[in-house]
Amino acid sequence: MDNTVGHLFAATGRLARLALATTALATLASAAMAQELTGTITVWSWTNPGKGIEAAIPGFTALHPGVTVKVEDVGNPAIWDKITTGMAAGGAGLADVLNIGIDYIGNYIETFPNGLANLSTMGANDLAAQFPSGMWASGSGPDGAVYGIPYEVNTSGFFYRKDLFEQAGIDINSIATWDDLIAAGPKLKEATGASLFALDKAATVADSANLWQLLTALQNSFYFNGNGEITMNGPAGVRSLEILKKANDAGLVADVPGGWDNFLLTVKGEINVAVVPAASWAAGVFEGQAPEMAGKWGIRLPPAVEPGGLTAAISGGTYLSVAETSPNKQAAWEFVKYAMGTLEGQQAVYKGGGMFPGFKPMLESAGFVKPSDYYGGAEVNRLFIDELSQKTPTVNYTTDYARALKAYTDAQTQVLLSGADPKTVLDEAAALVAGQTSRTIAN
Repeated sequence: MDNTVGHLFAATGRLARLALATTALATLASAAMAQELTGTITVWSWTNPGKGIEAAIPGFTALHPGVTVKVEDVGNPAIWDKITTGMAAGGAGLADVLNIGIDYIGNYIETFPNGLANLSTMGANDLAAQFPSGMWASGSGPDGAVYGIPYEVNTSGFFYRKDLFEQAGIDINSIATWDDLIAAGPKLKEATGASLFALDKAATVADSANLWQLLTALQNSFYFNGNGEITMNGPAGVRSLEILKKANDAGLVADVPGGWDNFLLTVKGEINVAVVPAASWAAGVFEGQAPEMAGKWGIRLPPAVEPGGLTAAISGGTYLSVAETSPNKQAAWEFVKYAMGTLEGQQAVYKGGGMFPGFKPMLESAGFVKPSDYYGGAEVNRLFIDELSQKTPTVNYTTDYARALKAYTDAQTQVLLSGADPKTVLDEAAALVAGQTSRTIAN
């Protein structure tokens, strides 16, 4: 035999034996991990997200039979007060795993630097490429340390009454911008009696700001920039409020108090509006709560604010985090990793709770995209996947989001109920937030 060939065969044999040995060691390590992990971990969540998390427990405990997982439905918004109280008490009484909203996690990271476990030290960075970059960044600290793994990724849906647009003779595909939509509003209202969309003009709930937030995000802006400076009164924020004022002044906006009950009445068509801008999670709500409206609702991406602009934005989302004070931190992390970062876990979570995931292998898995009879054969999940493929802006909620939100909704009410000038009231709102905080207003 040629010596070179002989050496190759010998090397190949050594590599094969090494691979077998490595595989055996990995198997032993996995078995050891399964045996070593013991105890009980508790997860705080609420309603549907909690159901999704519960659905992942059987698969996890099959791998780690020594661990018991309990999910507590704390309620929303009660969960935020409970987490904040625990954080302020140095982590006392917190659950091992915490379901945290994108609008709260940055606050917790900044205000309570030792409140959440640094998951980067446990291997979380290995999952980074499997999630949308914007969502991943929002769950990380300024130094890149990871404090939450994305659970729900709520992109922005634009639900519209197909029957009303058809009755008015308006092609929904002709609506490329929000100005196009408002221009079509009078014709649509004359033909159908429907308002264009609804707003809680008195801002009785915080969700009253959702549409402004969407419009502003579509212009790659928000209340604050990446440096934490106030931008709510910048050109994008002003343009967004001008759009709402334009529609309101034209008599196209229904004044509907916020809240779940009125949202469901809108979904059922009992509150007569032509469009409902809502997050991706709402797609399942339409189907589940208003089956009689099948074929009447359509779904598409939101119009752009400016021609050729973004039609995608992250309108919300949640994370699973591990409390730094958890007495069973490794087991808590292994559960989070299984539920959020494996295809098996994600399939169980999605089936159990129906929350739109951000885990890319789940989005690419067989059967995830399929036609919806309810929406006239539209591939709803494909729509949201395509939205994630756009460069969705990263939003910085900061520790002062609640202050900015209150200042904005007060400004919006002045515009919608008293006809105030958008630029003037937003300048006043920004100055108010600056006065309440140490933040400066961006140039």
